[in-house]
Amino acid sequence: MKPFEHRYAPGQIHAAWFRRGSAIAALEGTLQISYRDASLDWLLGDAPKVSVVLHEGERHVLPYEAFVEVIAIGQHAVIAQIDSGPLNGSMVAKIGRLLVSLGRLNGASFRRG
Repeated sequence: MKPFEHRYAPGQIHAAWFRRGSAIAALEGTLQISYRDASLDWLLGDAPKVSVVLHEGERHVLPYEAFVEVIAIGQHAVIAQIDSGPLNGSMVAKIGRLLVSLGRLNGASFRRG
């Protein structure tokens, strides 16, 4: 997916799921982003929260998949560029995962008989 620009109104909280390697850059204004490592969801509210303030021209790359809250700081709207990051794995690996999940849905088991 190509990078795209998004406008955030002052005080508005925008929440979205981002995959590992996604980048958020503040093109105009200041943003605050907050997130937790998705693999620690089982800890509920005890998982450590990362909070980063991005000033105009700064960029942050997510080190892991996370549900991210983006807040525009200040009195004016903020424009950010979102890059969804690299694709996960090769096409062969994706097809393999799909076949395994379809086999599980159909109740098939991969046992040697």
